[in-house]
Amino acid sequence: MALMLAGRVLEVRDGTAVVDVAGETREAKLDFIQDVKPGDYVTIYYGIVLEKVSKKDAEETLAHCSYSRGKGLKVEFSLSGLETMGFRKAK
Repeated sequence: MALMLAGRVLEVRDGTAVVDVAGETREAKLDFIQDVKPGDYVTIYYGIVLEKVSKKDAEETLAHCSYSRGKGLKVEFSLSGLETMGFRKAK
C-alpha cells in the first residue's frame, strides 16, 4: 500500500528534496518537478515529489492519515469509507 504524504521543503540538493513531514525529515526525488525550493509545500508519493501545493492543502493531505512523529504511520480503513469510493463488499 502506498500513501500520499505532504510537507515543507527544507533543502534541495542533487535532484532530491529534504522535506519536513509532520516533524520528521524525509528525502524525495525531484524526477517530475524541477522548480521546488526551500519553503515550498509538496506532496510525496513513493518517495517522489509529485507537485507543489499550498500549506493548507499539505495539512489536509496529512489530516487524512494518523501520522505522528515517533509513532510512525497508522492507517485505518472502514467498509463504509470504501463504499463511498465505489467499492462493494463481495458476496
